[in-house]
Formats: sequence, structure tokens, C-alpha cells
Amino acid sequence: MRAFRERVRLATALALCLCLTAPAIPAIKNMAVVTSIGSKLADVPLADLVKLCKGTQKTWPDGKSFTLVIKDPELPEMRVAMQKLFGAPTDARAAIVKLNEGRETVKIVERDQDLLRTVEATPGAIGIVDVYAINSSVKVLRLDGKLPFDVGYALKGN
Repeated sequence: MRAFRERVRLATALALCLCLTAPAIPAIKNMAVVTSIGSKLADVPLADLVKLCKGTQKTWPDGKSFTLVIKDPELPEMRVAMQKLFGAPTDARAAIVKLNEGRETVKIVERDQDLLRTVEATPGAIGIVDVYAINSSVKVLRLDGKLPFDVGYALKGN
């Protein structure tokens, strides 16, 4: 019995050491495309969103100026969205600088709450936000007919 207890104690100590020394792996988050609650948008084709993000299309079909609100594009949680919308990660930074030359087309905010407030207050704005940060001030847009937890959703983290 003593040998068993000693093995359990050693295994517990080893597990604790591994937990304390293992590098933190950033969580991959599921992101959603949101817009103001009063927007007429409901479904956006990913191809159209890419055109807007890359600047080849400047306005929505109804003529409203396009504004994208995001958190820092270099955050791990933004990686999938930036790759889908801009291509390679270096392309995202360059595209954002180019898009913002004439007017601030891409707004970068620090917190999810700031993102939701900015989207709500900016006509024609959409935001890319963690699905668990969504509140009643915005509505979730379908992307190619799919919502964030649907199979095949373009901005699904994993």
C-alpha cells in the first residue's frame, strides 16, 4: 500500500510540474460577423466581404460606406478571419493601411465591448467579434448562408 501511495504522490507532483511549465496555448475562438440591429443586411457572401476588405468594392449595395471594426489583427483569435478576408497575415496589415488612406475604413479597437459599440453607432459598419461577446445591440450576419456554429462556417476557429 505504501508503494502505491508513493507512486500516486510522484505522479501528482509530475503532473503539477508539467502544468506549471507548459507554455500557454492561445484558445482558438469562433468569430462572428455582426452589424447594427437596424441594418437591412442579413446574409453576406464571403466573396463580397473579401472585396470590401481588400478595397476593390467601397460601398454596400445600398450605397452605404463600408466600415470594418476589428480587434488587433495580429491577435491569435483574429488569425482565421484575417486570412479569410485579407489573405496572408502580412497582407492584412498592408491592406488596412491602404484602406485607411482616404478615410478610416478599418477601425481597430481594444475590447469586444468597444467593437460592439462602434458597430452599433456606425452606419454601414460590420465587426468581427468572438461569438461569446455578442449582445442585443448587434445582429449576427450569415456568411454564405451560415451562422457561426453551423458546419462549414468560414470564420470557425477550429
